[in-house]
Amino acid sequence: MATAATPIAMRPPGPSIRRRLLLPLVMLFTVGMAALYWGVRGYANQAANTSFDYLLRASALSLSDSLQLVRGQWQMDMPYAALELLSQAPRDRVFYRVTDIHGKRITGYADLPTPPSRPRLDGDMQVYDAPYRGERVRFVALRRQVAGPEASAGAIVEVGQTRQARDALAEDILWRATVLLILFTTAVLALVWWGVYRSLRPVARIEQELATRDASELQAIATPVPVELEQLVRTLDGFMARLSTNLDTLRLFIAEAAHQLRTPLAALRAQVQVALDEDDPAEQRRSLQAVLRNAERLSRLVNQLLSDASVNHRSSLQRYEAVDLLAILRQALHESVPQADPQPDVSLQAPAASDGAAMLQGDSLMLREAFKNLIDNALRHGRRHGDGAAPCVRVSLLRDGAQWCVTISDDGPGIPAAQAQSIFERFVRGPQTRSEGAGLGLAIVQRVVRSHGGSIDLSNRPGGGLDVCVRLPGDLTA
Repeated sequence: MATAATPIAMRPPGPSIRRRLLLPLVMLFTVGMAALYWGVRGYANQAANTSFDYLLRASALSLSDSLQLVRGQWQMDMPYAALELLSQAPRDRVFYRVTDIHGKRITGYADLPTPPSRPRLDGDMQVYDAPYRGERVRFVALRRQVAGPEASAGAIVEVGQTRQARDALAEDILWRATVLLILFTTAVLALVWWGVYRSLRPVARIEQELATRDASELQAIATPVPVELEQLVRTLDGFMARLSTNLDTLRLFIAEAAHQLRTPLAALRAQVQVALDEDDPAEQRRSLQAVLRNAERLSRLVNQLLSDASVNHRSSLQRYEAVDLLAILRQALHESVPQADPQPDVSLQAPAASDGAAMLQGDSLMLREAFKNLIDNALRHGRRHGDGAAPCVRVSLLRDGAQWCVTISDDGPGIPAAQAQSIFERFVRGPQTRSEGAGLGLAIVQRVVRSHGGSIDLSNRPGGGLDVCVRLPGDLTA
C-alpha cells in the first residue's frame, strides 16, 4: 500500500526583489515628478507674467510720454494706442491712473490701490499684484519728471490689467508640460519594469529548470545566466554535487550493509534453529556459544559499517580544529584494550614533553576511530605465545620534522607484499586472518589519514610482526 508523501514545510514568503527594485524607483520618480510639477508651475507663471508685464510697461511708458506741464497745469492727450497694446487679451479689463507726487489725481480711476512704495525717479518700474473690484489685478507703476516751459514736476503713472489672460497662458504651459512629464515618467517606469523583468528572467528559468527535474537529477544547471548570478549557480551546482555524492554514498552503504549483513543474519538464524532442535544440553550449549560468537562478529560488522559511514560523512565536512594527538591515542587505547580477551601486552611510548604539545588540526572523532581500528587489528592479528597467551602491541608517538609519526606494532604474521595496497580496499581481509572481520578497518584508516593530509605505510619486521606508520602534518603554530 502506497504511503502519502510527506508534505514540504512551506516557508513564509520573503520580500520581493521586484518590489524592492521598483518601489524606490517609483517613489523617486513620484517625488521627482512632483518637484518638476511645482517647478514648471512656477516657470509657467513667470513666463506668463514676463510676457504680459512687457505690454504693461510699454503702456505705462506711452502714457507717461503723453504728459505735459503747461503754465503749471497738467495736460495729457490720451494715447489710445498705449491701451491697444493690451487688447491682445480681450477678456481682461485695463485700469489706469495718473497722479502728481502729492497724490492728486490727474486722470484715470480714482480708487485704484496705491503702490506698495513710492516709485523712484530712476525709471525703475514697480510691478505688483493687488485686488481691485473683486479681481486680482497686475499693476505697473512708474514715476516721471516732466519739464515745462517755466518749471518741472513729478507724476506717477499706474496701469493695471486683470489676470485672466496670463493665468490662462500659465495654465496652458503647465498643462502641456504636465502631459509631457506624465508621458516621460510612464515611459521611464515601463522601461524600468521591463528591465527588472528581463533581469529576473534568468532566476525564473533556473526555478523552472529545477522544478521540472526528477528528485534524482542532480546534475549541474544548464540554463545560461548573467555574470551576477554565476556565483549563485556555481554554489547550487556545488551543493547538488555534494548531495549527489552523499546520496551515492548512502546507496552504496545500504547495498553493502544489506550484502554484508544478509549472510551473518542467515547463519545466526540457522544456528539458533539448530540450538532449538538440540535435545542434548552439551550440544545445545555449543550451539549457543556459536550463536554468541556470530552475534559478536555481527556486532563488530555493524559497528564498522556505522563507523565507515560516520567517517565518510565527517571527511566531506572537514570541520577541523586543534586537537591533542597524544590524548586521542590514550583514549583509543582506553576504549580498545579492555575489550580484548585475553588482556594483551600494550604499551604507549611518547616524548615526555608531548603532553599538550602534540597538536594538529583535525577531527578528534575521526582520528580516534582510525587509531581504534589499527589497535583492534593489532590485537586480533597478534601472535599468541602458547595457549591463552596475549598478543604484544606497541604504540609510539614521535615528532619527525613538521610531522607527527604514530607507529603501531604487533607480533602477528604480517601482510604479504603483494597485498600491501589491496589491503586498504573495502571488505578486503588479510589472507591469514583468524577472525572474521568486516574488512573495513584499514579502509576507514586510509580515508581518515588522507582527509587529514597524511600518509600510511605498512612494513613487515624481519623477526615477525607488522609496523603501521601513520604520518600526520603537525600544527606548526603550536
